[in-house]
Amino acid sequence: MTKKILLVTETPPETPNGFGVTLKCLLKNTSHNVIYTDAEFEIVGKTKGYLLAQVPFHRSKKYFLPFLLGKLPEWRSLYSSAWLKQNINNYYSTVYAFVYSFECMRFAAWISKKEKKPLIIHLADHTADFETPYAQNILMEAKKLVCISEAMKFRYEKTLGRNDIEILHNGAESACFNIPAPHNVSFSKENPFKICFIGGLFSDLHGESIEDVFEAVKNIRFKKPWVEFHLYGQRQPKDFLSHLLSQKGCYDHGIVMPLEKKFEIMEEASCFVIPSSFNEQKHSNYRYSFPTKLPELIAAGRPIISYGPENTSTNKILKENHIGIHLHNRCVWSLSKLLCKIIDQYSDLIAQEKERRSYYENRFSADLARNKFSKILAIN
Repeated sequence: MTKKILLVTETPPETPNGFGVTLKCLLKNTSHNVIYTDAEFEIVGKTKGYLLAQVPFHRSKKYFLPFLLGKLPEWRSLYSSAWLKQNINNYYSTVYAFVYSFECMRFAAWISKKEKKPLIIHLADHTADFETPYAQNILMEAKKLVCISEAMKFRYEKTLGRNDIEILHNGAESACFNIPAPHNVSFSKENPFKICFIGGLFSDLHGESIEDVFEAVKNIRFKKPWVEFHLYGQRQPKDFLSHLLSQKGCYDHGIVMPLEKKFEIMEEASCFVIPSSFNEQKHSNYRYSFPTKLPELIAAGRPIISYGPENTSTNKILKENHIGIHLHNRCVWSLSKLLCKIIDQYSDLIAQEKERRSYYENRFSADLARNKFSKILAIN
């Protein structure tokens, strides 16, 4: 058992999004306490007993005195030693920063220095803020640096000159590998073909791609009215795709809670779609990201459609492991044709997935991810 770590992150474990799911997976066998910096997750944080340190806080002068008294951790880019002394009173072997913003990373680095504990930084997403001179100094001084994808690792190796960067992302729990294969592949009104998207849906990541899925479903339903499109997860902004959700055969189920409900959803799915924006500007950063649900979708044993530019972290993993059906040119007609082909060849595709499940388990299991996490924490 690894000694207790202090996790500093924007999003605490067990929140219903990719970062919360990943942290729940990685930390399952590790003793830890949590500081989270995003007040949006205060309901989850209070339920789990996590410590909220809103960073950055409001710059108003009225917060200066509470800051001096140690009631606030941050004010105008300054940090409170009094707050740290009042709130951090356990022994930790390591400060582990799982971050996607510079402000949270900077805060974690400050705690590490004040507590004289080694700092491990795990970059959960890429942002240009991590490439400023100040941020790069923090990244270079970190005892260990971890990235969420291979593409991100290569980028930071180039910018930092570090050759010791690790790659670590979410893994699939055994419950995913135990999801039974579809037993009825004869589709009808009583047994609809369900195309599923599971995860956060963001206009700046999935826009100009996810809309095509709606259009393709609309086209297919003229001949196959039992084809449905189901979405599970948050939408940002909240009105994103609202004009399409009234379309027949399309259903938005919102955030999946409790998290364990996703196993039932994956069992009911016929196939999964992973869209990524064809907009070059949006794609420039998203290609370094890693969809948290990807190992779980792979483990579920259903066909996966990757629709978006070729050079994404998702496509790299899928192609290296000969997984999924890929469409890298934006074309609703081609997407419609591809979906019809999957329906027509569904029995064969499911049989192929059954044969490969043991291979998937040896590559994408949560146990493998946790073993690697433990090795990363083992600082000599």
